[in-house]
Amino acid sequence: MPNAANQRAQAAFQLGQQAFERGRYADAVNAFEQGIAEQPSIALDGELKLWLVNALAASDRRQEAIELCGKLALHPDLDVRKQSKRVLYIIQAPKLQAREEWLTKIPDLATLESSEENPWQPRPPKSRRLKPPPPPLPLSEVNTEDNGFVWFALMGSAIVLGGLWWLS
Repeated sequence: MPNAANQRAQAAFQLGQQAFERGRYADAVNAFEQGIAEQPSIALDGELKLWLVNALAASDRRQEAIELCGKLALHPDLDVRKQSKRVLYIIQAPKLQAREEWLTKIPDLATLESSEENPWQPRPPKSRRLKPPPPPLPLSEVNTEDNGFVWFALMGSAIVLGGLWWLS
């Protein structure tokens, strides 16, 4: 029944990912550990363990994450070995000191599920009242007299073209 074990491991993996993405790292650690306990396929085992490393690091259990990452360097899956080396490099990097004014406060999203309002749902558009366009002017109010501008523009263009022809 390796297929049933893979399905249970896959379900635990999805639960762990959802918990991790919501910032519930302890729940994510538990879900990933349950998935690993199912002894899934090699590829799924590697994915579960990589996510477990990230969840451990996020829940301030860096030493456990470093130890697991070291073990993953010997994993049968080549991609898991490469990824574990990258993650280990990141986890072992020294923490940088940052000034308080450089940091952005991120609100706690743990209470988001309990609230009825979801800020990521699109809100219905507010109805805008547009002003109706003004009515067209009657032709009796439009100045239709020739003011000579067209003749002035034609004469100016003719002079410029004549001067260019003369100089060429």
